[in-house]
Amino acid sequence: MAHSPITSDTHQQLMIDFGVDGPQVGEKNISLKEGFLVRDESGAEKNYTHWDVIHRADETYWSPLDGDRKTLYDITSYEIKNKKSDQWVSVAEWFTSEEL
Repeated sequence: MAHSPITSDTHQQLMIDFGVDGPQVGEKNISLKEGFLVRDESGAEKNYTHWDVIHRADETYWSPLDGDRKTLYDITSYEIKNKKSDQWVSVAEWFTSEEL
């Protein structure tokens, strides 16, 4: 089950609040002019051209979605479509991979 979004008015406070349940252990981002597909836990797909993902020590993955830089959303159950294999992969698989 996804955690509730974490929201704050400042980046510094957002990162402090984010770290309450575990420290950040990694960060990865991707930018592709033509975009890439992301699927949420309900199965809804969205094309993104840029995505930042933060990995927390509790094995959850978080991202500001839709340009909302003041809120982090739990995207642990999201999937990303691998362009080479045309298969959906979990955020955890994508995070440790060099491919999209």
